[in-house]
Amino acid sequence: MSDLEILPPADAILEQVAPALLQVLNREEILIGGGTALAARWRHRRSADIDLTVPAACLAGKQELMARLLTECSVMDVQFGPGRLAGDCESGDFCIMTTAPLLPSLPVPDGRENRFGLGLEATAEILARKLRHRIYSNGTFVSRDFYDICTAGEEDREALDLALSVMSDEERWEISREIAGMGAGAVRLGRPLTEVHRPSWLKDLGERTAELIAPSRPGT
Repeated sequence: MSDLEILPPADAILEQVAPALLQVLNREEILIGGGTALAARWRHRRSADIDLTVPAACLAGKQELMARLLTECSVMDVQFGPGRLAGDCESGDFCIMTTAPLLPSLPVPDGRENRFGLGLEATAEILARKLRHRIYSNGTFVSRDFYDICTAGEEDREALDLALSVMSDEERWEISREIAGMGAGAVRLGRPLTEVHRPSWLKDLGERTAELIAPSRPGT
């Protein structure tokens, strides 16, 4: 895969934080994940934050130095703790974490962004984390995750199926019923969806998402 463009406003966030991070970390240690990586591939919606991942050993003992360098780059409210560092930028927020991959056999990186040469996390891993960690384990439902899942069904069904494999059929059925039950309210969860490539999906976003997540037969 060729180098990809990080779209606004996430590109401005990366411009602000990457110089500080690259003073401490090697380029090969950092992966861009979340909706920012998916938007670089699909150009399907606006992403206003950046999620980065690094191996745990790379972040250990370096957070205080990184926090100071980020503050010098005008990043505000920089906070850190075990396996995590986050802050607020002029164009949005960023977070760098050491979350272990759910699909460790996937090759990484799956493409690179064209400004700093940072790798992009594999699509299947990004979707797996949304499904397993944010939606199922944390019970956090946001419309941008629903839209990403629907877009994956159109753009990369193989990656979506691989992501869904981290959950049992019972778990998939449980969250698909909950999402379907949200009705028209599913599109209003979390930050507003903007600059979407399929506006027609918004009126039944919850139902579309639920259909993609549900196993072939309920409860199997």
